[in-house]
Amino acid sequence: MNTINVKVQIGIVIIIFWIGACKKIEPEKILAITTDDIEIYSEGIYTFNGTLTSIGKEKINEHGFYWSESINPEIGGTLIQLGPISSTRSFSSTVYDVLPGTTYYVKAFALSSSNTYYGDEKSFTTPDDLVRPIIDVDKNIYYPVQIGNQIWMNSNLKVSHYPDGSIITRIEDPYIWFYMPWYNNAYCWYENFSTLAATYGNLYTWPAAMNISSSSEVKTGMVQGVCPDGWHLPSDTEWKELEMFLGMSQAQADGEKWRGETEGGKMKSEGVNLWESPNTGATNESGFGALPSGYRDGAGIFRNMGTATRFWSSSIRGDYAWIRQLDNNSSQINRNTTGVYEGIAVRCIKDPLKK
Repeated sequence: MNTINVKVQIGIVIIIFWIGACKKIEPEKILAITTDDIEIYSEGIYTFNGTLTSIGKEKINEHGFYWSESINPEIGGTLIQLGPISSTRSFSSTVYDVLPGTTYYVKAFALSSSNTYYGDEKSFTTPDDLVRPIIDVDKNIYYPVQIGNQIWMNSNLKVSHYPDGSIITRIEDPYIWFYMPWYNNAYCWYENFSTLAATYGNLYTWPAAMNISSSSEVKTGMVQGVCPDGWHLPSDTEWKELEMFLGMSQAQADGEKWRGETEGGKMKSEGVNLWESPNTGATNESGFGALPSGYRDGAGIFRNMGTATRFWSSSIRGDYAWIRQLDNNSSQINRNTTGVYEGIAVRCIKDPLKK
């Protein structure tokens, strides 16, 4: 900016030039927030994204998202709070409580001591055939598969807490596993590798699966045990119902050891990528998706990953619990009992609808 000062005296014009370079006045930064793209994390699971692009002199006491089935979700919508924030950055939150064939509206927000700021409204629509996931207390994700009149989880349980949040003890040392009490709530990962558990699930003792600590606590009927709310440990009878739907007769289902013909193959995942060859009869036409998770015996030794899997039931005979076993060299299903101290996979089944 240039300034010219003019001074006039008698008969003389004195011109004084004053040239000054003024600094450009920057507009004061104000709080700015955006609602970014909504991403599909997995079927039935969506991730909301937002960015705090400017804070200025504001102190942010809370930030997060509003979402709802109606426009303007900040009015009567569901609030997701992510806490205070002190710098510009991106943030996100994952939701899974969505319904099929429904449009939802989302806004990011930031709350200061003087005002609430919102990003633009975004929306997404869920598919009509959406399959809603099952989320356990540790936020592991499973999906339901219907087999006959039953609904099963499509993968083995991975949870390390009971539904009430209490911890299940993880035991690595084979010496401790061998000498633990008969009724001990414990679990492990095969060969103590968490990366294997991510694929194959955890291996639980029967008391851990049942959430009991003594023989006096053994229950009959539907037992939730370690399963999420709305799900339970399958009984021996429920395993039989599955087997008979897949082709066994009642007499075969009531038998012990290897029974049936092709029913085990209908439950096993296909191919020899995870199952070792020959993975006899594997078609997975039931959708059960059994993987060769192996098991841990009473001496604490890990056995048969790649060639076998075992599943607990909630039923007991004497001091031993009923299990099911599938092998890579058989298309049948083994029904037998084993010690409650072994580490075996858990596959949960959905509670029946209340009439």
